[in-house]
Formats: sequence, C-alpha cells, structure tokens
Amino acid sequence: MISNLPSLRTTYLGCALFMLFTVGGLTSYAQDFSNVKGQKPFSMSGSMEGRGTMYRASGIADRRQPFSYLLNGSAAVSIYGLNIPFSISYSDVDRSFSQPFNQFGMSPTYKWITLHGGYRNIDYSPYTLGGHTMLGAGFELRPGKFRIGLMHGRLNRATAVDSTTQSLVPISFSRIGTAAKVGFGTDKSFIEFSALRAKDDSASLDRRMIRSEDFLSPASNYVMGYNFKLSFLKNFILESKGGASLYTRDINSILNFKSFNNQIIQKAQNITGFNGTTEVYGALDAALSYRAKNFGLKTEYKRVEPDYKTMGAYFFNSDLESWTFGPSFSAFKNKLRFTGSAGIWRDNLLGQKRSTNKRFIGSANASVEFNKALALDVVFSNFSNDQTPNILRFPDSLRVVQTTYNLTATPRYMIVSPDLVQVFSLSGSMNKLNDYNQVITTNQTVNRSIDTKQYFFSYVVSLPKKGTSLYLNLTRTDLRSELINNTYQGVTLGGNSNLFKNKLQVGLNSSFIHSKGEQGNSMILNGSGNVAYKVTKKQVLKTVLFLTANKPPTGGRQNGYIEVRNELSYLVNF
Repeated sequence: MISNLPSLRTTYLGCALFMLFTVGGLTSYAQDFSNVKGQKPFSMSGSMEGRGTMYRASGIADRRQPFSYLLNGSAAVSIYGLNIPFSISYSDVDRSFSQPFNQFGMSPTYKWITLHGGYRNIDYSPYTLGGHTMLGAGFELRPGKFRIGLMHGRLNRATAVDSTTQSLVPISFSRIGTAAKVGFGTDKSFIEFSALRAKDDSASLDRRMIRSEDFLSPASNYVMGYNFKLSFLKNFILESKGGASLYTRDINSILNFKSFNNQIIQKAQNITGFNGTTEVYGALDAALSYRAKNFGLKTEYKRVEPDYKTMGAYFFNSDLESWTFGPSFSAFKNKLRFTGSAGIWRDNLLGQKRSTNKRFIGSANASVEFNKALALDVVFSNFSNDQTPNILRFPDSLRVVQTTYNLTATPRYMIVSPDLVQVFSLSGSMNKLNDYNQVITTNQTVNRSIDTKQYFFSYVVSLPKKGTSLYLNLTRTDLRSELINNTYQGVTLGGNSNLFKNKLQVGLNSSFIHSKGEQGNSMILNGSGNVAYKVTKKQVLKTVLFLTANKPPTGGRQNGYIEVRNELSYLVNF
C-alpha cells in the first residue's frame, strides 16, 4: 500500500490535483537585450598575481614546504553585457585552468520575453523548484500582469563508481524534468500555480555498476505548488506557499493498485505511474503581516510533513510545525528600535517517532541612541527543548529537557571631530545552558549545564586627514560547569597607516591569548605586519610577515613551537 497515506481520501485528492497539473515552472536571472545598442560590444577586466612564500618552524615538524610559489589570475570577458569569467592557477603543488563552458547558460530578455538555455539555477518555489540547477531550455513570458513559464531539461546526470580509482561518487541515475508555471498579478499582489514532473532514466546506469548495498532504484516525482501574495487595507500583507508531492521511490516495483476498482485511481495510476512505493507529502507556510511607519507585526505558520521531498530542491527540513509571532516598532524619531520573535516548534507530526520534541523559541533585539555619541544595543534569546515520550516509554535519564539563555549588552561611545575620531565599545554576554538531564558516570552523577560569560572592550582611534588608525581590543571568556573550569584572556593591538599620498600602506597586528584550565596555563602569540607599495595605479607590490608562538599547557603532551611565514607578492590589475 502507499506509505504515509492517512486515508483513501488523500489518494483521491492527490490524484485529482496531479491530473490537473503535470508540469511546473521556473524563474531565473536574465540578460537584458532591450538596450543592447547602449552596451559595449567587447570589454575585458581582471587581475594577475604572483606570490612566493617562505616558511620556517621550530619545535614542531614543518607543516608546509620551506619555499612555495603561486601564480593565479582571473579575467572576465564581457560581450554586449554578457560576462564570461576565466581563472588560472599555477603553483608548485597544483596547476589548473577553469572556464565556465562546462556549466554555461544564459537567459536573454527582450521586453516581456525571456529565453533560458544551458545551465540555469531555478529558484521559484521552495516546495516545487527551489534553487535546483537544470541543464535545458525554456522560456518565461510576462505580458502585462500574466506570468507564464516553461522549461525542460536534465536535473541530474548519471554518476557511478570510478572504475580507475574505485572512488565512490554519489551514485545516481540521469534525471529529466519538466517545469511550468502560470500566474497573474503584480509584485504587490499575485497568485501563481506551478508544478514539476521529473523521472529517473533507468537505462542511464549499467546494472552491473549498481551494488546491492547502494539500494538504488529509479524514481519519479510529480509536484504541484502554489504561491500567492495579497496586499490589502494599505498596511496588511497575506502571503502563503504550499506544495503537494507524489514521490515514487521505485518506478519498476511490481506492487500496484490494479485490484482497486476505482476509475479515479486507475486513471491517476496510468498518468503518474504510482505504485506501492509511492508516498504523498504536503507542505505549506503562511504569514500575515502589518506594516506601519513605526510599528510592525508578523504572524507565521509553517508545516512540513515528515520526509517531504521534491526532485526540484536539494534539501528539506521536514517533520516540523511551527508558529511564530514577531512584533517590531520604533519611537522617538527612530532613536529607539525593537524587533522580537516568539514561537513554538514541534516535530513528530504523524506520531511515527518514539518521542516528540517541543521547543519554545524567543528572541528580542533593542537599540537605543541616547544622543549622537552614546548608544546601546541589547540582544536576548531563549530556547527550550522538551522531549516527551510518545509510543514507547523510556527512562527519565534518556529524556531531553534543555533551556538556553543568552543576554548581550553592547554600549558604545563616539567622539567625532574633523581631525580625530574615537570609538569606545564595551560588550558583555551571558550564556547559560540549563540541562535538566543528569549523566550517571561510574563514580558520580554529573550535571551538564554550562555557564559562559564573555567580555569585550574595543578602542579605535582614527586620524582621517593622515590616513592612520590604531585599535586596542581586550577579551575575557569564562566557562564554568561541573566538568569545565576554563578562563581565556586576550589582548590585541594594531594599526594601519597610508603614507606618501596613499602610495605606501603599512599595517601591524599582534594578539596575545592566555588560558587557564584544569591542565594548566597556556598562551598563544600571533603577530603580523604588512607593507604594500603602489607601483602604478594598477600594480601593487606587497610583503606580509606572520609569526605564531604557541606554548601549550605544562601538563599536556604537546611541546611549544614557533612558526614564521613571509609572503612576497606582485599584483597587476587590467
């Protein structure tokens, strides 16, 4: 029988829908030829860089060659506004040249007519065609308020085990699909219907290349979807998207429905070829929002049935149902701004799992500008997860009950003048994971709750007229739990300066991190310096020096080490 089919009524509904829609639609980026006379016939731009790197390590084995080189470049040729990129790379370990003709596609547009050809990334509806690449041809017509589209091509090419290297490429059949859409409306209010028909070519793979452990069978898929948006009463917007997918996992299965003496089922089986391996999935989301000058409110609902899939999309988060409620407002001439969201989420929609996860999701973001110099940002989030037994009872020690809190406050202060700009920023963050599930070890019962506190201070001073800036950062992180007691402290100093009318650029950066934990103290020192000289407007000579010194904990097994890397490069733009 058909899997995931609550009742025979669902079969009638699915069959009726797929009898009405047997193909689907797409929209994609288009090259506009309406103003072809105003575009340059030919142009080219790009860059070429040569780089040499010297490396030295002390205390550890070398992690790269003492000397290496790299020559790489990229260029883009434009023919009447159509960009064709190229790239080349040559080094002591790799030599490659790439160009786009292995995946070349274009969508020329003239007024309300768009033609598609080659490789096209299709992103129409997440429940029918959502960001899938298709190699084929099609068109899109938008005369007035009408929206019509059609495309046919290959969704996947056949892949198998590499017989020379025996490396395993994700094995798959060649997959052909047809998509179309029809709709009416404007950007503010419209309605569209779309559908997709796709099928694997069982003859595209040699049966001898398919191993028994691959569990691979040719499949087919019929998907129908809708998408609409309605703007009404000036400030209200109602949006919704949905899809129904008829997915047959094995088109060669001998399980069928010939014994059903029903004309609708028989006709649907003749059209779609569904059989005992066919599954029916549904998904939809809807949102109602209100937008005014200083206030907004949005309510969203989403439901995706377990294992929902379409051959027109690469990946889906399925088996979920959620409600979210999000207000936003601003006041005092936009000096006070607030956005928030709260909602509930659950899985196990059809009661097929042993347990059901429920989550409460909440977040808030507020920003206050007291004056031109002083401002404050506050972010709060709260997530909870509760796993409830469903069909089978299990011990409380296996039940998952967790809550996560996060509160971050970031005040900032600016002093601005024509000759000097100073910015002070302080940030404090508290993160807490309350885990109500205790872990029983051989010696004791351990609570897995973690308390994290982070502090950050930044001071940036800039001299705009001299092209110079300096910065100082201080950080501290505390991790506390029954198993962890670590502290990390760090300081970063640096600056950049432009000299000789911006022909010479100099930069320095150094950071020191000290950690204290159960295994002892450790420290990491990183430093870098760079000098860049503009030989001409399009040529730059640059050298960069990197230094890393690592002293691991005294109680650990690793030894301290020092690494030095120096790069010299020459860049030419054209």
